[in-house]
Amino acid sequence: MTFPLMHGFDHINVVADLDPVAAVRDRELGERILRYPKILPAGSPSFGHALQKGKEWRIGCLGSDDPSAARYGLAMDLRKAAAGEPDPGTAEAMLAAAARLDPEEGPQLAKDEWEIGDRRYRIIRVEKFILIGDRVMEPPRATDADLTADGLLRDHPIEPPAPCGQWEAQLRLNLVARLPVAGTVPDMIRTEARHALRTHPGVVLLPPTFTVVEVDGDSWAPLTGGDDPEQCRDRLARHFTGLLPRLREFEGDPASPAELAEWTALADEIRASRGHRITVRGREFRTVRVCRMLRLGRDGPESPRPCDEDHHDTTD
Repeated sequence: MTFPLMHGFDHINVVADLDPVAAVRDRELGERILRYPKILPAGSPSFGHALQKGKEWRIGCLGSDDPSAARYGLAMDLRKAAAGEPDPGTAEAMLAAAARLDPEEGPQLAKDEWEIGDRRYRIIRVEKFILIGDRVMEPPRATDADLTADGLLRDHPIEPPAPCGQWEAQLRLNLVARLPVAGTVPDMIRTEARHALRTHPGVVLLPPTFTVVEVDGDSWAPLTGGDDPEQCRDRLARHFTGLLPRLREFEGDPASPAELAEWTALADEIRASRGHRITVRGREFRTVRVCRMLRLGRDGPESPRPCDEDHHDTTD
């Protein structure tokens, strides 16, 4: 089956008359771009899968650390979809694809695109970045409270020509030609990134995720994250009451009663705190907004690059 090309993949549709909610979001984005004008890569890309049906592309699921894990996730979704598929032939094809992506025995088939009936499934690559200014990373925005807390973005539409404001357009333009800084990554990664500028020149922004960092002077270290700021706060508290004690036990060095009491007090104060900058018992934590972007080409969203290392053994 021939699938339609992606309409407006390299277009940015700026409109003056946004709906009120979108206008507020764009105005806040403008304030943040001025306050945090630099773009900082936020670690390795994440992966997931997208689904095309007709002219429409939607995200099936995100959140995988490598392409192989995204293929396992696609296999799971294909099995679920097959259970409710009315056409027996399509259901059989879904189960057959799932069996290759997540076999009972043997290696996974490292295939990133599947055409099944009137649908096309593709493993996709999502880049993450943080806005930063004067050595301070962007905190959550007031308008983030309106977002649904689904970091996996299931069924989220991919609509490059959707109306946007001037500040979203500016940020997307800033991202279009962005490359890793020379010397910070291997030459092959820069070469593949430069190739992606030609094959996938369009950019759309996706809803953010969030992370919590501990600040120590001029350095910072990520501790945990979540789909929204409140989830981050809760996970930060549980980092001290759940993860750290178990980690110490695993290492054969159980925490002392004094340490457990200190961590419990830390967690209680974290839960009682307000705002995105948390200072408790001489330690400082901040919730940081992690932006996400997806590159688009004439044939749809970008799939994994050769340099995106799989952490599972795969075979052709």
